[in-house]
Amino acid sequence: MPKISIITPTYNSENTIEVTINALLRQTFSDFEYIIIDGLSKDNTIAKIESYIPAFEQKGVKVTIVSEKDKGVYDAMNKGIALAKGELVGITNSDDWYEDNALEVMWNRFTDGKVDRSNSMLYGIERVWKNGKVYNVQRRGSAFISEGVMPHSTFFVSKAVYDKYGAFDLSVKILADYDFISRCAGQGVVLEEVDAIISNFLLGGISSSYFDFYKDYYTIQLKYNYITQKRYKELMFVLKIKKILSKFIHRW
Repeated sequence: MPKISIITPTYNSENTIEVTINALLRQTFSDFEYIIIDGLSKDNTIAKIESYIPAFEQKGVKVTIVSEKDKGVYDAMNKGIALAKGELVGITNSDDWYEDNALEVMWNRFTDGKVDRSNSMLYGIERVWKNGKVYNVQRRGSAFISEGVMPHSTFFVSKAVYDKYGAFDLSVKILADYDFISRCAGQGVVLEEVDAIISNFLLGGISSSYFDFYKDYYTIQLKYNYITQKRYKELMFVLKIKKILSKFIHRW
């Protein structure tokens, strides 16, 4: 059985998937499986992934590919989690990539004897890229979970946590990862910070829509009592006004 399961959801990702795959092939840790959940891509995504299978086999890594219709990226992630056999699960999107030692760093922390392997989520530092350049480096500790979205591309979650608390809520369209982290933290799952850059995130993915992002964000903050009902209504009112103004400005 592999120690770590890595999941990548894909859809028409032929132009971005290689950076994700090559980062996994460069890993200093090889006791992992790779699960790709594809939403019936219409381009050459699957063929491109299959071309790398011999390289993964040389590394001793089993690759599982599922290509079928899904209900979106979080549904794909849930399918991957259901198939995962590793004790620790990481999710890397098809335009993001891990640091070369990310899996080794995370497994060493997970097994250092200080982490509760049945009730923990590990997260590290995220390097954010925009237009080919480093945009910023995000380091948000668990103490600030009520104040902002954490670097979800760096998260490695004990499979036991998924088994106990479930995976992503498909009713949350943009920030189901933030909802999941908040849900688990609220029920006593321990968030363990790792002092290392783990993942590289490319701006421009599903969370890029400003208004959809903040609608989900404020709703989750209310759901987990990070903000009051009064504050929620104020924020949603301001968001509504901004959306109206944005449509008006673009019209002219």
